Amino acid sequence: MKKDLNAKLSRGALRTLDAFSGAMMDLLRAKPLASISVNELCERSSYPRATFYNYFDDRDDLLTYCWTALSGKSRIGDLEAAEPERRMDLALDMMADMLEDNAVLLKEVLEHNPVDGPMFTSLRAFITERSRDLMCTCVDRERHALPVELIADHYANTLMLVLDWSYLRGHTLTRPELHDYVHALLAGATEYGRTVAIA
Repeated sequence: MKKDLNAKLSRGALRTLDAFSGAMMDLLRAKPLASISVNELCERSSYPRATFYNYFDDRDDLLTYCWTALSGKSRIGDLEAAEPERRMDLALDMMADMLEDNAVLLKEVLEHNPVDGPMFTSLRAFITERSRDLMCTCVDRERHALPVELIADHYANTLMLVLDWSYLRGHTLTRPELHDYVHALLAGATEYGRTVAIA
């Protein structure tokens, strides 16, 4: 993305981002990602192509921004203030909240975009990357000999596996079941012959 989302954005920039992300979501409700063009996004948002390329590298870049915007509305935040043993559960709840808050949208998008297609691949990549960032704060560096990034990848991939199973593949789980599944899958992780303590 060509705009720094951590910087203060003008009202005009926010309006433009909202217009493009709204256009993308509207079109995804009606057709597959592969058949959506930049021209169509520009027509739907009432902005010229030059403006699109001032903000985004391509259509996939806009899609990633759409996930960022949806996650912002679902209060996905920082876990630093939480107790370390609760961070993994909180990260799982944040990601589940994002999917639940947007359940109607995702259901409509699923009608035109297969769960194994590029649109949902993008969503999975976003959730996994965001989970990985959150998981880095969950690792007790004193107890683990493995690299923090590797353990964070393991945690994030396990979270995504369970979220995908429940929210995208239709195996509805309650929130306690989500937590139980994640904990059960992570309980088998070992670290150079020692059992990894999973919070």
